[in-house]
Amino acid sequence: MLLTLLGLTLLASTPQVPPVSCQFVNGKRACGYSCQTSVDEVRCASTPYGTCGMFHGKVYCFDPPLAAIHHPPDEGLRPECKGIGDEAACGFNCLVAKGKVACARTPYGECREHLGELKCWDPPESVIHELGAETPRLVCLMASTAIECGYDCKASRAEVRCAATPRGRCEKDDFRLECFDPPSLTHCAHVQPPDPAEVRKPKYQRKEAREAAEAERRAR
Repeated sequence: MLLTLLGLTLLASTPQVPPVSCQFVNGKRACGYSCQTSVDEVRCASTPYGTCGMFHGKVYCFDPPLAAIHHPPDEGLRPECKGIGDEAACGFNCLVAKGKVACARTPYGECREHLGELKCWDPPESVIHELGAETPRLVCLMASTAIECGYDCKASRAEVRCAATPRGRCEKDDFRLECFDPPSLTHCAHVQPPDPAEVRKPKYQRKEAREAAEAERRAR
């Protein structure tokens, strides 16, 4: 009886993952999610958390890393695709500048333009697993032709160094820069993926949905 109840509970809590769709274009077939087609190309995201976009007849697709899927930001997990001219990119916090486009791999990443070049940084996935939506925003620092983003950044006249994690530390000794990051001791295990529809919602909407579900269970 106990095992039966446990099984029913697990089934009830299993997220509704949408079915895979397949599309066929000009002798090419692709299956997945958020599929996009052009005249002679078809591509799909590998997960229901991904997205695809088409620019100038070429299809681009992107899937967030697992850390971002399981630990979405307060505003929701919403990857995007942007394009300009012949260039396009997909991800988060995309930046379009100087005729180029670049995107971070996670919603906690940052992109910057410096001397005509675009560069993106992301915190390690171990940080996102540990801190989730509380992951501190990256800080970017420039010095001459150098630019870096991270934590506790320090700069000399021509060099910038940043720690990769919020607990990291950088030191400047005369003209020497050194950074240290302690190892992550957090082990994050997920039994099942989150509901694709819920993970895109802002935090307050997810909270309202959980409270409504809890009230419904108590009323039974």
